Amino acid sequence: MDQIDVAENRTTEEIESGSSPYVPTLQLTAGQPAPIAAHGGLSYMSFDQDGDAGTAAAIKDALGQIAAGSGKSVVDMIDNAPPGPVETKWGLGFREYGECIDYIRENNIEAPEGGLALPLRYTIYEEPTYSVVKSNALWRDPARKAEAEALQAEEDDYGRRCLYFPQVMRDARRIGEYHPGLSPNSPESMDKLGVSLAHIESKCE
Repeated sequence: MDQIDVAENRTTEEIESGSSPYVPTLQLTAGQPAPIAAHGGLSYMSFDQDGDAGTAAAIKDALGQIAAGSGKSVVDMIDNAPPGPVETKWGLGFREYGECIDYIRENNIEAPEGGLALPLRYTIYEEPTYSVVKSNALWRDPARKAEAEALQAEEDDYGRRCLYFPQVMRDARRIGEYHPGLSPNSPESMDKLGVSLAHIESKCE
């Protein structure tokens, strides 16, 4: 389902009464990879049922993903890897912060002026993640106990799919040095790099 399908599926009665929820326009950054998100990043508001903001559809997707076992396979891969760094498509990852710090020091990884060399924690699971708020009726429904347990276990496993990677963070104020002609204060910087600087005057003390 795409944004056009969603718009066309709205009934005249919904539009005239204003009962149909607001669905934000899907916007993607030019030149960047497709988002790691369900339905290509389309808002779950598009799947609203009786005012649930798409929650039922999201839970269905989450349970389907759990049943497919992709998350468990990533956990098993990390758990079964030998001690030390874990080989990934992004380079070496480490289970512990201290292990990554040691690697940075042993390999003399240095940052340019104004930057930092440090471990950063990332997930290596390239699928959408879901979290069901505790106020949702699912958690109190005895008939959905198995679903609740599966969702909780999946959420608990999130951290087990993360590793620390040695990273070099550069000073964003020096973007013009790394990318000649590109101002860090411009919208073009956001389009190309996903980051830009903004100056806001404040009277706060």
